Amino acid sequence: MASAYWGELRTHWRPLLAATMGLGFGIGLNAYTASIFAPRLIGEFGWARSQFALLASFGLLMIVMQPITGRLTDRFGVRAVSAIGVLTGPIAYVAYAFQSGDIRAFFAIAVLQIVVGTLTTSPVYTRIVAERFERARGLAFSIVMTGPPLVGAIFAPMLDWLIDAEGWRTAYLVLGVATLAFGLLAVSMTPAHVGERHVVHEPAESHGSDYRVILGNPAFWVLIVGMVLVNIPQGLASAQMKLVLMDSGAASQTATWLVSIYAMGVIAGRFACGLSLDRVQPHHVAALALGTPAIGMMLMASPFDATLVLAMSVALMGMAQGAEGDIAAYLVSRRFGLGVFSLVLGLVGAAIAGGSAIGALTLSYTLSQWDSYAPFLMLSACTTLVGALLFLTLGRRPPMMQGATA
Repeated sequence: MASAYWGELRTHWRPLLAATMGLGFGIGLNAYTASIFAPRLIGEFGWARSQFALLASFGLLMIVMQPITGRLTDRFGVRAVSAIGVLTGPIAYVAYAFQSGDIRAFFAIAVLQIVVGTLTTSPVYTRIVAERFERARGLAFSIVMTGPPLVGAIFAPMLDWLIDAEGWRTAYLVLGVATLAFGLLAVSMTPAHVGERHVVHEPAESHGSDYRVILGNPAFWVLIVGMVLVNIPQGLASAQMKLVLMDSGAASQTATWLVSIYAMGVIAGRFACGLSLDRVQPHHVAALALGTPAIGMMLMASPFDATLVLAMSVALMGMAQGAEGDIAAYLVSRRFGLGVFSLVLGLVGAAIAGGSAIGALTLSYTLSQWDSYAPFLMLSACTTLVGALLFLTLGRRPPMMQGATA
């Protein structure tokens, strides 16, 4: 049994590497690099922190784009969809490099990045795992989801050094070249026709039936509401993380390394969660893993600002961020099957984006009122706990959606 478990990884290592690399150099990388640029941009152009906090609210676009991306992946396959995202995504980094400092232009570029970057997100690349893995599916999901934090942990210090040495404009250009090069490599390694065969012969009227069955499944609503609540802090965890750490007393360079610890926490969380999902009841894994960051947020909001405390805080927050992608993909694959896997995961991704956007708007308001991150951190800790506990309602052995294929 153990040999069969690990044998799946040996057999399918190439598509697993393609998915990991593709997701790692997709738009998800932005969550670990955006905050490195934030202090320089704010300092040079004089933007208010409350203005910059609105950046994460553009994740609302994902509410529309993620389901579209999922449906496209179910129909045309991973390779076709990801290739478009890889070729168009670097345009945003080039545009960032040549911006004039008007925050409206910066926001417009961010919108462009989200629209095209959605084609390089988890509803696309995790489809490879859902099709190729059965016994080791949880671990395989965790490996793929490790892509962005692993690349982020490596690139964050490099970008910080490059910004100091050559300027932030050069750093954006280097980031664009790297995402294009490694993204194209991932596309070339992706097996042809992954995702295509499940819908190519479906009549058009079956699409409406898919939505009716999905929306009628109680597990779908638990996933949606739970993911909204646990993702409210995500606007803080991406572009604002370095600013929060500096606000807590960390020096700029120390804050950069703490961002790397956050990324490493994501990696650790992903592997721990992936292995657990293959062995433990997934609703228990979800509740524990997604509730953990509340401790980190409470610590960060506290008056204890020693480097060790801050490191522990970001590590705990990162571990939960690492778990959420695995949990979402695993639960969707087991509860809904492969026929609509990317579509359902796209809808769940829309909920994740919606939670992040709500959090960004809330953060902007709390910063404008108190000029402190502490109120938002405490609020986020509460919503995170409630969202995590919702997953306990999923029960032990749910029926799979009728007509689904595991």
